[in-house]
Amino acid sequence: MKTLCAACFIGFLPVLALAQTVPPLDTAPTTPPPFEPVLASAHQGPGRIGARIEYDKVTGLPYIAALIRGGPAEDFGFRVGDFIIKIDKNFTNTLTPEQVSLALHGEPGTGVQLTIQRDDDPRYIVRSLSRRVLAPGSQDVVNPPMSGVGMPPTGLNKPYNN
Repeated sequence: MKTLCAACFIGFLPVLALAQTVPPLDTAPTTPPPFEPVLASAHQGPGRIGARIEYDKVTGLPYIAALIRGGPAEDFGFRVGDFIIKIDKNFTNTLTPEQVSLALHGEPGTGVQLTIQRDDDPRYIVRSLSRRVLAPGSQDVVNPPMSGVGMPPTGLNKPYNN
């Protein structure tokens, strides 16, 4: 009987010790803090990447709504509809819209690394580009490059002329 009590007590001790050391679970949903804080002092300046950013209503992720003609984003191959997953070391779902806008601005010639996801490619694309001062009156690209996914074929309904 003593051995049975001792076995039960010895088996129960680690459970008691573990129960006292595990902190209670926090049930409130929280957003993790950014990996690198986005400081206003580090992102002041007239340099821009040349893209207009909007936010997806479902995921809340920023995406490129328009490219500025002759801007760095157009030069480095970004497309309208590209989702921005990371800006430098920060995931965009951990940043507010103000922080996203601030992170894309800076001194001309300074670099920014964007991780994007394109609709026709499930892999992430990482591109580094440098901010530039855009010409006054720069306009959005009228016919931005499209990925072609879901677009009707062009020119196939016309007769072929020799």
